[in-house]
Amino acid sequence: MLRLVGNIERFSTARHSLGVYRCVANTARYSSTQDSGELCLAIEAALVKVILEHPALCCGIINEDKKDPAYVRLDSIDISKCIDYRMLESSSAEEHEQELTRILEQRHSELWPDPSTLPPWKVIIVQSDALFSQGSTFDVIFAFHHALADGLSGVVFHRSFLHALNSSDGDKLTSRILKVPESISLPLAMEKSIDFKISWLFLLSQLWNEVRPRWLFPGPSPPWTALPCSASNIQNYKSRVRIMAIESELVPKILAASREQKATITGLLHGLIVTSLTTHVPEATSFASGTPFSLRHLTGLSPTKEMGVQISAHTSIYTPGIISRIRSSRTPEQVTSEIWNIARNFRIAMAAELAALPNDNLVGLIPYVSNMHNMFQSKIGKPRSETYELSNIGNMNNEGVEGKWKIERDIFTQSGMGTGSPVSFNVASVSGGPLCVTVTWLQGDIEEELVDELLNDVKFGLKCIAEGKEVSLGL
Repeated sequence: MLRLVGNIERFSTARHSLGVYRCVANTARYSSTQDSGELCLAIEAALVKVILEHPALCCGIINEDKKDPAYVRLDSIDISKCIDYRMLESSSAEEHEQELTRILEQRHSELWPDPSTLPPWKVIIVQSDALFSQGSTFDVIFAFHHALADGLSGVVFHRSFLHALNSSDGDKLTSRILKVPESISLPLAMEKSIDFKISWLFLLSQLWNEVRPRWLFPGPSPPWTALPCSASNIQNYKSRVRIMAIESELVPKILAASREQKATITGLLHGLIVTSLTTHVPEATSFASGTPFSLRHLTGLSPTKEMGVQISAHTSIYTPGIISRIRSSRTPEQVTSEIWNIARNFRIAMAAELAALPNDNLVGLIPYVSNMHNMFQSKIGKPRSETYELSNIGNMNNEGVEGKWKIERDIFTQSGMGTGSPVSFNVASVSGGPLCVTVTWLQGDIEEELVDELLNDVKFGLKCIAEGKEVSLGL
């Protein structure tokens, strides 16, 4: 045994063992203007280097269904079982994207077969004639159990893989069975590095919010959260994915507009999503969102070189007053003003939460959960706490990379959340490349038509901002 699974990591072992959440994935597109030669050999040689660089990839997980799950060192890893090659019969970029989406949906819908003896991660190499122009291009899906790694870790994987590809010319495997070094060790569990402090007022307010009889104390306008957590949807688990990309030439303009408004792209996306929801869910009087953020700045874990699970989440409430102002907007100028108000307020609130760390943070409440499995099971049939999640893993700096291989784009996706938000927006980008936004959800939890409307509105809004136009959503 390497160590016990930490507090935040138990969120994912419990959810996986119950089948309510399956995996995370980061998909990067690799390209080279040169002939790739024996591509499979180069990929596998590079993958071996990456595995040996990151202890998380050398681990299994035991006792997922118990209170004391733990990480164990695997004696060996069969590379052939960790990598899957897909050659698509796609004749256009659109067809390739459709097939890539289907592969992601399938992977996000599957449980890891035996995480105690097999690595709970996989690399899927996706090629098609539609991607070949000059040289070589292929997509690499890195899918992984969320207890092994967080969203930033997916970017770390691709940084390592890109470097390994560019430095593996001529390297060949002598065996596809990789012996795992006995010396590997994992980063400390987050609570071992951060002294979370919880005040009595914060603890009691959170406890009251969970246990209060809502028929007697309904609270101020509960947020619209689509359908309640559904046992049927979890039993028939089918994760869904939509992919949208904003062209690379528009991204700097969106960044510049956000800076001018003293906001961030994450805040801008919140403004666009809430405005779209206000339009397409007319019966809703308020919304709530969750935004994961990294705690690596407190633990010292490198955000660019190390894998781990070191995250918390910020909750935003969009009150009836905010929703009413959006609905009463009569001009594109008024709508755009409300979008930027939400964006600026998000940045201010996020900065305040970061400044308060490690005090009164939700991660610090996990020790008060006596049984994680029971907590998730108790959510079945009940309303969700949030309308949507927005997770932005940021920009992968692809500039100054030496070697024949480059990364053109990055896509971040995750499984539908059977007991979490009914829909998730996931954001990633590459320097000089497109801004990719995906939407993921569990089939049946939210209407597919609404998902498409939300994504179309987000794309429309981002393009308006990039072109210096007012955003006319809902008018």
